[in-house]
Amino acid sequence: MHIFISVDIEGVAGVCESLQGQRGNPEYEVARRLMTEEANAAIRGAFAGGADAVTVADSHGPMRNMIAEQLDPRARLVSGRARPLSMIEGIHADHDGVVLIGYHAAAGNFGVLAHTVSGLAFRRIEVNGVRAGEPTLFAGHAAEIGVPLLAVSGDDRLEAEIAEQFPAARSITVKRCINAFASESMSPDEARERIEQDVCEAVEAAASTEVKAPCTPPLTVDIGFSKQIFADAAALLPFTERTGALDVRFVAKSHAEAIGIISSFSLMASALA
Repeated sequence: MHIFISVDIEGVAGVCESLQGQRGNPEYEVARRLMTEEANAAIRGAFAGGADAVTVADSHGPMRNMIAEQLDPRARLVSGRARPLSMIEGIHADHDGVVLIGYHAAAGNFGVLAHTVSGLAFRRIEVNGVRAGEPTLFAGHAAEIGVPLLAVSGDDRLEAEIAEQFPAARSITVKRCINAFASESMSPDEARERIEQDVCEAVEAAASTEVKAPCTPPLTVDIGFSKQIFADAAALLPFTERTGALDVRFVAKSHAEAIGIISSFSLMASALA
């Protein structure tokens, strides 16, 4: 059984402010170690639950955050950017389940460090009328190719989104949202114990977990940018429709196509900022 684990940083226990996700400061060095150890907890849980292979994708920001030499040596690591499938790069139809660790609520929703793909670029993303967080897109792609979402860790606001969009998945809530930059968190040790146990149980039940996504193709994607210049640039593309000063719409034939376009918009915004 092959399990795919995608790891972000904002939903990790003990992380609650933007500085912790930005390179070049001591807070980031602490946070990346916390991220690495939550990944290790999920890896241990996956193997204990019956996995014989685990692939881990480093999925925050530069996508080169986790400390490779401290990662469980049984896992293979996907790192670096820009990747065609972004946070879910490396998954394929032969995987038996996907686990999302350290994730967070969607752009436009209440949550600790809530955003979708890029806090700089996007204030809102909707897919077929559904408010889209990163699980909507990336676990949506996994479901489209037949791989179920097994478990997700993050804050209580993310838990509410997962319950609505992926009711068959297990939520591992490691902190309570107070506001965008404040949380009440479990200790890292307690969070890792919870992740290991819940991932183990989720992997044990993988064969019977429903494969379902909140959105099915074709996908009508509505993007709300944070600045008009970002929308100006996106509207130059022939497949987009301008729907407002900050807004564009496009239609994608698959989650993979939507992810690629959204990732390109994110890179475009970074260049213009």
